[in-house]
Amino acid sequence: MLVGLLATVACLAYSGLRAPTPAVNEPHYLAKARHFVDPAWCSGDFFLESSNPHLVFYLLAGPLTRVLPLAAVAWIGRSLCLLLLATGFVALVRRLVPDRPAALAAIAACLLAAALGNLSGEWVVGGLESKVLAYGLLAWSAANGLGDRPRMAAVLCGLAISAHPIVGGWGVVLATMARPWPIDRTRLTQTALLVVCALPGVIPALGLLGDGSAQADSLQVFTRLGHHLVPARFSPIAVAAYSAVLLAWLLARRWVERTRDESWWMRLVLSAVLVAVVGAALALDRPPGDSDLDRFRIVLMKFYPFRLVDVLLPAALSITVMSLLVRCCSLAQRLAITAAMLAIALALPAGGRNPSRLSPEVLADWTRTCSWIDINLPADAIVLTPRGSWAFKWYAQRAEFVVFKDCPQDAAGIVEWDRRRQLRGRWLIDIERGRPLRVTTAAFGTERISHILWRRTHSLKSLDGFDPLFATPHHVVYAVPSPDPK
Repeated sequence: MLVGLLATVACLAYSGLRAPTPAVNEPHYLAKARHFVDPAWCSGDFFLESSNPHLVFYLLAGPLTRVLPLAAVAWIGRSLCLLLLATGFVALVRRLVPDRPAALAAIAACLLAAALGNLSGEWVVGGLESKVLAYGLLAWSAANGLGDRPRMAAVLCGLAISAHPIVGGWGVVLATMARPWPIDRTRLTQTALLVVCALPGVIPALGLLGDGSAQADSLQVFTRLGHHLVPARFSPIAVAAYSAVLLAWLLARRWVERTRDESWWMRLVLSAVLVAVVGAALALDRPPGDSDLDRFRIVLMKFYPFRLVDVLLPAALSITVMSLLVRCCSLAQRLAITAAMLAIALALPAGGRNPSRLSPEVLADWTRTCSWIDINLPADAIVLTPRGSWAFKWYAQRAEFVVFKDCPQDAAGIVEWDRRRQLRGRWLIDIERGRPLRVTTAAFGTERISHILWRRTHSLKSLDGFDPLFATPHHVVYAVPSPDPK
């Protein structure tokens, strides 16, 4: 119990220092959850009104967003999810290493590895989103499976799929590859429990698979999620580092006691490596042509084949190294090593500390402007925001015309997101170059844009026909005139 609580505290410290609220994906997830339970909130925002792929998360977090600020909901969710994740990881490590403090050292090593970087942009400890819940459920599922509680393991794995279909789904695939299930009565019961518990997440996900289109798939893989899905875009340093981690882990395992549980863990991690290698072999470097083979390959790329190896490989090395330290170091020495690793992890530079990528002065100006919008603009306002718009719905609580981060996951929504993104790009170029926009006011009306939030430049002559409502040193809010009925 004490080790689990200490591991939770370590994760919360890492989360709070390296990913202050709102973290990179929290405005995306919590705004969707708020709109799901209160459709009048940010009404007209086409992303919020698109499909709901993470339905279980919205059902869990949504009611809290109606009574508490989004920041409070984020921290409540972080605390609960990281408690589940940390204690589940501790329970799993205890099945692999016969030493309780080793689990705390292993989690400190994992946090240090995460602070140093990753392969495909996958992280676990940070802000609140559905995958953190899914990883926690998978950790507890693995611990129960190794503890000869197969039914509980199946229930927890099914719940992980409900929380995040891709993370939970890959968990099932890897567990099956690590220990193929014989077809008997017990396994059929497990399968039934898993399927029943997974249905709340599987049904919305299946609804998205049926309406795919080549254009939408290409946009999702190469335009929106290329940093996660296209191996050619991964850092060569990260690829080399993960290759070295794999080699170091395999070498270190030579001195580890080969128990039944440890052998299963080895097969699980190697299964994740195999999935990643196959995914890299099938991946495309650029949008596909018209061939059926390319079409099939891009569909496979949508399933994040590198996701679990990004997490499991550093975890495997951390656990193995900690099991070796148990043999050669005293408890005091291991606790000192644990404290040092955690301190380094917390002190290393982190992009998550400022996901907006704005200077402190501009960010303060941005949040001030958003607060003014929250107080003064109509609740049904739809705002054209500039490139790099950060957490606008979180701070301003108004709908946006389009923002790069908030891409729907259904085919029609993805295509519409790209259309709006390109249209906004042309408008913003006109604004930057001082071209008159008064002739396009009718287009703004057609697109249901009521206001423009723009970053100040030396010349904004193109917006002379619009009414400035509020101005700060870095931002201006304009009202879009009603289109001329003629």
